[in-house]
Amino acid sequence: MNQNLAQYLRSKRIDTFQKLNFLLFLHQYPHLKGTSEEFAARLYFGDIVMLKKIIFDLQFAGLVQRVGNRYMLRNDPLTKSYMNILAGTFKDPITRQELLNHVQEQVQ
Repeated sequence: MNQNLAQYLRSKRIDTFQKLNFLLFLHQYPHLKGTSEEFAARLYFGDIVMLKKIIFDLQFAGLVQRVGNRYMLRNDPLTKSYMNILAGTFKDPITRQELLNHVQEQVQ
């Protein structure tokens, strides 16, 4: 896995599969805005409290921004660049496994 991406994930505290999955979803729909309840329904995310914490963590890390009472992926060049790298890494089965191993190691 790209060392710059690994450092970025550590610095932004992307340390769970749920955060990673949510970020990839937002990257897939970069103009989508939603409340935590709307995202939970759309992603079939049963634990709304956990999703609210994920959104809070990602907002604190500067990856998600609040627009009114909704949230969306930040639209700055650095975030876009790393989200493109992250999505590309996730598409390849071998680098996806490395990425998932990296995220799992952050928890331990």
